[in-house]
Amino acid sequence: MATQHRPQQPHPVLARAEALVGAGHTEEAILLIRQLAAKGDRDGLFVLARNLWSGGILGSDPVAARVQFELAGKAGHPAARVLATNLLANGIAGSRDWLTALARMPGEVAIDPRRRIQLELLGKMALTPTGEPERCREPERLAESPDVLRFPAFATAAECSYLLDVGGKNYRPAQINDGRGGTRLDPIRNSDEFTIHWLIEDPVVHAINRRIAAVAGIPADHGEAIQLLRYRTGQQYRAHYDFNPQLENQRVATALIYLNHDYKGGETSFVKTPLKFKARKGDLLLFRNTLDDGAVDPMSEHCGMPVLSGTKYIASRWIRAKRYVP
Repeated sequence: MATQHRPQQPHPVLARAEALVGAGHTEEAILLIRQLAAKGDRDGLFVLARNLWSGGILGSDPVAARVQFELAGKAGHPAARVLATNLLANGIAGSRDWLTALARMPGEVAIDPRRRIQLELLGKMALTPTGEPERCREPERLAESPDVLRFPAFATAAECSYLLDVGGKNYRPAQINDGRGGTRLDPIRNSDEFTIHWLIEDPVVHAINRRIAAVAGIPADHGEAIQLLRYRTGQQYRAHYDFNPQLENQRVATALIYLNHDYKGGETSFVKTPLKFKARKGDLLLFRNTLDDGAVDPMSEHCGMPVLSGTKYIASRWIRAKRYVP
Protein backbone atom coordinates (compact mmCIF):
# COMPACT_ATOMS: atom_id res chain seq x y z
CA MET A 1 0.00 0.00 0.00
CA ALA A 2 1.36 3.43 -0.94
CA THR A 3 2.10 5.77 1.90
CA GLN A 4 -0.25 8.74 2.11
CA HIS A 5 1.45 12.02 2.92
CA ARG A 6 -0.51 14.23 5.27
CA PRO A 7 -0.10 17.99 5.23
CA GLN A 8 2.33 19.07 7.94
CA GLN A 9 0.51 20.57 10.89
CA PRO A 10 1.66 24.02 12.03
CA HIS A 11 3.67 24.20 15.22
CA PRO A 12 1.22 24.61 18.14
CA VAL A 13 2.92 27.84 19.17
CA LEU A 14 2.54 29.26 15.65
CA ALA A 15 -1.08 28.15 15.53
CA ARG A 16 -1.63 29.99 18.80
CA ALA A 17 0.14 33.08 17.42
CA GLU A 18 -2.06 33.04 14.34
CA ALA A 19 -5.16 32.84 16.52
CA LEU A 20 -3.92 35.77 18.58
CA VAL A 21 -3.39 37.86 15.44
CA GLY A 22 -6.94 37.03 14.36
CA ALA A 23 -8.21 38.19 17.74
CA GLY A 24 -6.27 41.45 17.50
CA HIS A 25 -3.58 40.54 20.04
CA THR A 26 -0.66 41.20 17.73
CA GLU A 27 1.95 42.00 20.37
CA GLU A 28 1.34 38.70 22.14
CA ALA A 29 1.63 36.88 18.81
CA ILE A 30 4.93 38.57 18.01
CA LEU A 31 6.32 37.59 21.43
CA LEU A 32 5.40 33.93 20.87
CA ILE A 33 7.02 33.88 17.42
CA ARG A 34 10.20 35.51 18.70
CA GLN A 35 10.40 33.11 21.65
CA LEU A 36 10.04 30.10 19.36
CA ALA A 37 12.65 31.48 16.96
CA ALA A 38 15.04 32.16 19.86
CA LYS A 39 14.93 28.42 20.66
CA GLY A 40 16.21 27.69 17.16
CA ASP A 41 12.95 26.17 15.93
CA ARG A 42 13.09 26.12 12.14
CA ASP A 43 9.40 27.00 11.65
CA GLY A 44 9.57 29.82 14.18
CA LEU A 45 12.66 31.21 12.46
CA PHE A 46 10.97 30.99 9.06
CA VAL A 47 7.77 32.73 10.17
CA LEU A 48 9.84 35.44 11.85
CA ALA A 49 11.89 35.88 8.66
CA ARG A 50 8.81 36.01 6.45
CA ASN A 51 7.16 38.69 8.59
CA LEU A 52 10.32 40.77 8.85
CA TRP A 53 10.65 40.61 5.07
CA SER A 54 7.07 41.51 4.18
CA GLY A 55 6.29 43.84 7.05
CA GLY A 56 3.49 41.47 8.10
CA ILE A 57 2.80 41.91 11.78
CA LEU A 58 6.28 43.36 12.23
CA GLY A 59 7.96 46.37 10.71
CA SER A 60 9.73 45.59 7.44
CA ASP A 61 13.43 44.85 7.98
CA PRO A 62 14.91 42.99 5.00
CA VAL A 63 18.39 42.86 6.52
CA ALA A 64 17.14 41.18 9.70
CA ALA A 65 14.85 38.97 7.65
CA ARG A 66 17.76 37.68 5.59
CA VAL A 67 19.62 36.69 8.75
CA GLN A 68 16.58 34.76 9.96
CA PHE A 69 16.11 33.00 6.61
CA GLU A 70 19.73 31.84 6.81
CA LEU A 71 19.24 30.59 10.38
CA ALA A 72 16.01 28.82 9.44
CA GLY A 73 17.75 27.15 6.51
CA LYS A 74 20.59 25.94 8.72
CA ALA A 75 17.99 24.62 11.17
CA GLY A 76 16.54 22.47 8.39
CA HIS A 77 13.70 24.54 6.92
CA PRO A 78 13.80 23.63 3.19
CA ALA A 79 12.14 26.73 1.72
CA ALA A 80 14.26 29.02 3.89
CA ARG A 81 17.43 27.35 2.66
CA VAL A 82 16.52 28.00 -0.98
CA LEU A 83 15.50 31.61 -0.31
CA ALA A 84 18.68 32.27 1.68
CA THR A 85 20.76 31.00 -1.24
CA ASN A 86 18.84 33.27 -3.63
CA LEU A 87 19.63 36.27 -1.44
CA LEU A 88 23.27 35.25 -1.17
CA ALA A 89 23.49 35.08 -4.98
CA ASN A 90 21.78 38.40 -5.66
CA GLY A 91 23.15 40.36 -2.70
CA ILE A 92 19.78 41.75 -1.66
CA ALA A 93 19.71 43.04 1.94
CA GLY A 94 23.27 41.95 2.63
CA SER A 95 26.54 40.81 1.14
CA ARG A 96 26.76 38.96 -2.16
CA ASP A 97 28.75 35.74 -2.57
CA TRP A 98 28.03 34.31 -6.00
CA LEU A 99 30.41 31.34 -5.83
CA THR A 100 29.18 30.18 -2.42
CA ALA A 101 25.58 30.43 -3.61
CA LEU A 102 26.36 28.30 -6.66
CA ALA A 103 28.15 25.74 -4.49
CA ARG A 104 25.02 25.41 -2.33
CA MET A 105 22.64 24.84 -5.23
CA PRO A 106 23.34 21.13 -5.96
CA GLY A 107 22.40 20.29 -2.37
CA GLU A 108 19.04 22.01 -2.90
CA VAL A 109 17.89 19.97 -5.92
CA ALA A 110 15.96 17.59 -3.66
CA ILE A 111 14.20 20.58 -2.07
CA ASP A 112 13.45 22.45 -5.28
CA PRO A 113 13.78 20.44 -8.51
CA ARG A 114 14.09 23.70 -10.47
CA ARG A 115 17.60 23.98 -9.06
CA ARG A 116 18.67 21.29 -11.53
CA ILE A 117 17.34 23.32 -14.48
CA GLN A 118 18.95 26.46 -13.07
CA LEU A 119 22.33 24.75 -12.80
CA GLU A 120 22.06 23.54 -16.39
CA LEU A 121 21.23 27.04 -17.64
CA LEU A 122 24.00 28.66 -15.60
CA GLY A 123 26.43 26.11 -16.99
CA LYS A 124 25.66 27.32 -20.51
CA MET A 125 26.14 31.00 -19.65
CA ALA A 126 29.56 32.56 -20.20
CA LEU A 127 29.98 34.11 -16.75
CA THR A 128 32.88 35.46 -14.73
CA PRO A 129 33.49 34.08 -11.20
CA THR A 130 31.30 36.90 -9.87
CA GLY A 131 28.39 36.16 -12.21
CA GLU A 132 29.00 38.92 -14.73
CA PRO A 133 28.63 38.18 -18.46
CA GLU A 134 32.01 37.60 -20.09
CA ARG A 135 30.75 39.21 -23.29
CA CYS A 136 27.63 40.95 -24.53
CA ARG A 137 25.78 41.18 -27.80
CA GLU A 138 26.45 44.20 -29.97
CA PRO A 139 23.42 46.49 -30.25
CA GLU A 140 21.55 47.75 -33.24
CA ARG A 141 20.48 51.38 -32.89
CA LEU A 142 16.83 51.80 -33.80
CA ALA A 143 16.52 55.51 -33.00
CA GLU A 144 18.49 58.48 -31.68
CA SER A 145 15.49 60.32 -30.30
CA PRO A 146 14.34 58.57 -28.25
CA ASP A 147 17.52 56.63 -27.53
CA VAL A 148 16.49 53.07 -28.47
CA LEU A 149 18.74 50.03 -28.89
CA ARG A 150 17.97 46.46 -29.90
CA PHE A 151 20.14 43.56 -28.75
CA PRO A 152 19.24 40.59 -30.97
CA ALA A 153 19.19 37.13 -29.35
CA PHE A 154 20.01 38.68 -25.97
CA ALA A 155 18.41 35.71 -24.19
CA THR A 156 18.56 32.13 -25.41
CA ALA A 157 15.44 30.12 -26.22
CA ALA A 158 16.07 28.05 -23.08
CA GLU A 159 16.30 31.19 -20.93
CA CYS A 160 13.07 32.53 -22.41
CA SER A 161 11.35 29.20 -21.72
CA TYR A 162 12.62 29.30 -18.16
CA LEU A 163 11.21 32.78 -17.54
CA LEU A 164 7.90 31.69 -19.05
CA ASP A 165 7.88 28.73 -16.68
CA VAL A 166 8.54 31.04 -13.71
CA GLY A 167 5.44 33.02 -14.70
CA GLY A 168 3.39 29.85 -15.04
CA LYS A 169 -0.03 30.32 -13.47
CA ASN A 170 1.06 33.25 -11.31
CA TYR A 171 -0.17 36.08 -13.53
CA ARG A 172 -2.69 38.57 -12.15
CA PRO A 173 -4.34 41.64 -13.76
CA ALA A 174 -1.97 44.62 -13.82
CA GLN A 175 -2.53 46.98 -10.89
CA ILE A 176 -1.25 50.30 -9.63
CA ASN A 177 -1.21 51.99 -6.21
CA ASP A 178 -4.49 53.71 -5.40
CA GLY A 179 -2.85 56.40 -3.22
CA ARG A 180 -4.59 55.09 -0.10
CA GLY A 181 -2.32 52.15 0.68
CA GLY A 182 -4.14 49.75 -1.63
CA THR A 183 -4.21 48.90 -5.32
CA ARG A 184 -6.57 49.21 -8.24
CA LEU A 185 -6.65 48.00 -11.82
CA ASP A 186 -4.34 49.95 -14.10
CA PRO A 187 -6.52 52.22 -16.27
CA ILE A 188 -4.11 52.30 -19.24
CA ARG A 189 -3.22 48.61 -19.54
CA ASN A 190 -5.33 45.50 -19.34
CA SER A 191 -2.49 42.98 -19.42
CA ASP A 192 -1.50 40.50 -16.71
CA GLU A 193 1.73 40.55 -14.71
CA PHE A 194 3.88 38.68 -12.23
CA THR A 195 6.85 40.17 -10.38
CA ILE A 196 9.92 38.01 -9.80
CA HIS A 197 10.48 39.66 -6.43
CA TRP A 198 13.79 39.65 -4.57
CA LEU A 199 13.21 36.46 -2.59
CA ILE A 200 12.49 34.37 -5.69
CA GLU A 201 15.09 36.09 -7.87
CA ASP A 202 17.09 32.88 -8.27
CA PRO A 203 20.64 32.79 -9.69
CA VAL A 204 19.43 32.36 -13.29
CA VAL A 205 17.19 35.43 -13.08
CA HIS A 206 19.95 37.35 -11.31
CA ALA A 207 22.49 36.44 -14.01
CA ILE A 208 20.07 37.76 -16.64
CA ASN A 209 19.62 40.94 -14.60
CA ARG A 210 23.38 41.44 -14.49
CA ARG A 211 23.52 40.94 -18.25
CA ILE A 212 20.90 43.68 -18.65
CA ALA A 213 22.97 45.93 -16.39
CA ALA A 214 26.09 45.24 -18.45
CA VAL A 215 24.53 46.28 -21.77
CA ALA A 216 22.83 49.28 -20.14
CA GLY A 217 26.11 50.42 -18.58
CA ILE A 218 24.36 50.89 -15.24
CA PRO A 219 25.06 48.90 -12.02
CA ALA A 220 22.81 45.89 -11.45
CA ASP A 221 21.60 47.22 -8.09
CA HIS A 222 19.92 50.15 -9.85
CA GLY A 223 17.31 47.83 -11.35
CA GLU A 224 13.85 47.03 -10.06
CA ALA A 225 12.68 43.45 -9.83
CA ILE A 226 11.78 41.93 -13.20
CA GLN A 227 8.12 41.92 -14.13
CA LEU A 228 6.75 39.25 -16.44
CA LEU A 229 3.96 40.65 -18.61
CA ARG A 230 1.32 38.72 -20.53
CA TYR A 231 -0.83 40.23 -23.27
CA ARG A 232 -3.63 38.06 -24.58
CA THR A 233 -5.62 38.77 -27.72
CA GLY A 234 -7.07 42.29 -27.49
CA GLN A 235 -4.90 43.35 -24.56
CA GLN A 236 -2.62 46.38 -24.78
CA TYR A 237 -0.64 49.01 -22.88
CA ARG A 238 -1.82 52.46 -23.98
CA ALA A 239 0.56 55.36 -24.59
CA HIS A 240 2.54 56.26 -21.47
CA TYR A 241 5.91 57.31 -20.07
CA ASP A 242 7.97 55.06 -17.81
CA PHE A 243 9.35 58.29 -16.29
CA ASN A 244 7.40 59.02 -13.11
CA PRO A 245 7.53 62.63 -11.83
CA GLN A 246 6.67 61.42 -8.32
CA LEU A 247 9.88 59.40 -8.01
CA GLU A 248 12.95 60.92 -6.39
CA ASN A 249 15.07 58.04 -7.71
CA GLN A 250 13.95 58.19 -11.33
CA ARG A 251 13.42 55.36 -13.82
CA VAL A 252 16.04 56.45 -16.32
CA ALA A 253 15.87 53.43 -18.63
CA THR A 254 13.68 50.48 -19.53
CA ALA A 255 14.74 47.02 -20.66
CA LEU A 256 12.30 44.62 -22.33
CA ILE A 257 13.11 40.99 -23.15
CA TYR A 258 10.66 39.50 -25.64
CA LEU A 259 10.00 35.91 -24.60
CA ASN A 260 8.15 34.81 -27.73
CA HIS A 261 7.15 36.04 -31.18
CA ASP A 262 4.32 33.67 -32.17
CA TYR A 263 1.59 36.30 -32.01
CA LYS A 264 0.21 39.00 -34.29
CA GLY A 265 0.11 42.69 -33.47
CA GLY A 266 1.52 43.77 -30.12
CA GLU A 267 4.27 45.99 -31.53
CA THR A 268 6.10 48.34 -29.17
CA SER A 269 5.41 51.74 -30.69
CA PHE A 270 7.08 55.05 -29.83
CA VAL A 271 4.05 57.11 -30.55
CA LYS A 272 5.75 60.41 -31.45
CA THR A 273 7.99 58.71 -34.00
CA PRO A 274 7.53 56.26 -36.87
CA LEU A 275 9.26 53.52 -34.83
CA LYS A 276 7.17 50.40 -34.29
CA PHE A 277 9.20 47.45 -33.05
CA LYS A 278 8.20 43.80 -33.51
CA ALA A 279 10.75 41.61 -31.77
CA ARG A 280 12.01 38.10 -32.24
CA LYS A 281 12.11 35.71 -29.30
CA GLY A 282 15.06 36.56 -27.06
CA ASP A 283 15.53 40.13 -28.31
CA LEU A 284 16.17 42.91 -25.79
CA LEU A 285 14.86 46.42 -26.34
CA LEU A 286 16.65 49.06 -24.26
CA PHE A 287 15.57 52.69 -24.23
CA ARG A 288 16.19 55.77 -22.13
CA ASN A 289 13.34 57.63 -20.46
CA THR A 290 15.31 60.76 -19.55
CA LEU A 291 17.45 63.40 -21.18
CA ASP A 292 21.00 64.20 -20.08
CA ASP A 293 19.71 66.71 -17.52
CA GLY A 294 17.44 64.11 -15.90
CA ALA A 295 14.21 65.53 -17.31
CA VAL A 296 11.72 63.31 -19.08
CA ASP A 297 12.47 62.65 -22.74
CA PRO A 298 9.20 63.62 -24.43
CA MET A 299 10.03 61.31 -27.33
CA SER A 300 10.10 58.26 -25.02
CA GLU A 301 6.30 58.05 -24.88
CA HIS A 302 5.41 54.55 -26.03
CA CYS A 303 2.71 51.92 -26.06
CA GLY A 304 2.25 48.19 -26.43
CA MET A 305 -0.17 47.94 -29.33
CA PRO A 306 -3.13 45.54 -29.09
CA VAL A 307 -2.36 41.89 -29.67
CA LEU A 308 -4.44 40.74 -32.64
CA SER A 309 -4.05 37.01 -32.09
CA GLY A 310 -2.02 34.74 -29.83
CA THR A 311 -0.34 35.76 -26.57
CA LYS A 312 2.64 38.06 -26.13
CA TYR A 313 5.08 37.59 -23.24
CA ILE A 314 7.81 39.99 -22.19
CA ALA A 315 10.10 40.46 -19.19
CA SER A 316 10.35 44.11 -18.16
CA ARG A 317 12.96 45.75 -15.92
CA TRP A 318 12.94 49.41 -14.96
CA ILE A 319 16.35 50.87 -14.19
CA ARG A 320 16.74 53.67 -11.65
CA ALA A 321 19.19 56.57 -11.57
CA LYS A 322 20.64 55.43 -8.22
CA ARG A 323 20.91 52.25 -6.18
CA TYR A 324 17.46 50.80 -5.63
CA VAL A 325 17.73 47.41 -3.95
CA PRO A 326 17.32 47.10 -0.17
